[in-house]
Amino acid sequence: MYCMQPGVSAITEVPCDTPDALVVVTRLELQQLSPFYLDIESAVAIGGATLLVMAVAFVLRAARKSLEEES
Repeated sequence: MYCMQPGVSAITEVPCDTPDALVVVTRLELQQLSPFYLDIESAVAIGGATLLVMAVAFVLRAARKSLEEES
């Protein structure tokens, strides 16, 4: 993110604490400000965690069924 200040003849880049400076964000930064933004790495991590939870649930269910059949 960077800040610009419109001048008389041109637009110049200035520090963001300058009064009357306009904050400029790129399209990628604007997407990342959304609460629904999900990059590839985060999606892979969520998918892996979901598969791990499903695998643990499957193993626990199989163990419960085998214990029920013994009694």
